[in-house]
Amino acid sequence: MAVGHDADAHDEPSAGDTGADPVCWLDRVCEACGALTDGPPQPVCERCGHARS
Repeated sequence: MAVGHDADAHDEPSAGDTGADPVCWLDRVCEACGALTDGPPQPVCERCGHARS
């Protein structure tokens, strides 16, 4: 058994924990490079310069 691993612990996520980002953040993802902005979406991606649609 691995050190620090509890054999009885549940490795399954809870019903509310999907491990994914909320869908409401999709408008913050650049279509060209996949960068995620920290704030509201800008007209041009800060990372690659792609014009957002």
